[in-house]
Amino acid sequence: MAIKSKPKPEKDRSERWLLTYADLITLLMVFFVILYSFSIIDVRKFLSLKGSLDQAFNQGNLSATSTTGLNTTVSGSSVQEQLNAASSSSTVSIASQLQRIAEATGEGEAITVREQPQGVTISLSAALLFQSGTSELKPGAKALIDSIADPLLGIPQPLEVVAYTDDLPPLATNSTFKDNWQVGAARAYSVLRYLVDHAKVPESRLSLGNRGPYSPLYPNDSPENRAKNRRVDINIVFPRPEDEPIGSPFQIPVIGDLTK
Repeated sequence: MAIKSKPKPEKDRSERWLLTYADLITLLMVFFVILYSFSIIDVRKFLSLKGSLDQAFNQGNLSATSTTGLNTTVSGSSVQEQLNAASSSSTVSIASQLQRIAEATGEGEAITVREQPQGVTISLSAALLFQSGTSELKPGAKALIDSIADPLLGIPQPLEVVAYTDDLPPLATNSTFKDNWQVGAARAYSVLRYLVDHAKVPESRLSLGNRGPYSPLYPNDSPENRAKNRRVDINIVFPRPEDEPIGSPFQIPVIGDLTK
């Protein structure tokens, strides 16, 4: 007599829809990430892509294809050159104005103007601005800052006020400061407050910095070099075009109230 096998119980398939739902949510997330990545054009990446396309079209890979439309319609190098030229022109202009002011003071190396990758720096010797061991501006320092502030008011760029000291701690006999960090912070703040309260530079353009005994211009191995290292720098910051994306991030529109 044959023995009938027992029927196998059916598997529970009631939650298989969760797999499809999870796949759908994952694909939607990937879709919106791709949309966001397409929404910002990074100049450096754009120029890199443009260079690769130029190489492919012009160096034998597709030599029979005309590239006139690409070069005239989307010329990354020309965009970069125009942005750099505008930034360079503004940098040279403000640097030349500040250099004329520095030369007119007759203070020599006590006031220097330097062009740097991020913009222009005018460096003021602490001996011109403050009495030894103090953070109170001298009367002559106020007139000097006024003359420097005049061309700065005509430009929109951010300004950084950064103080530096030498490596020797402040003397207890002529200073109330505990260390060079306190000296630098107080001196930078004094210059910033004067720029705001008297020169009328908007606070929104200013930022405060203090490097204390660090980042010296010269080795702290002589009184002369230490005097050169004690300074307050005013940095005029010109953002570089290649550091900034072109365009604005893609905004996903909100349809209705998702909380309902």
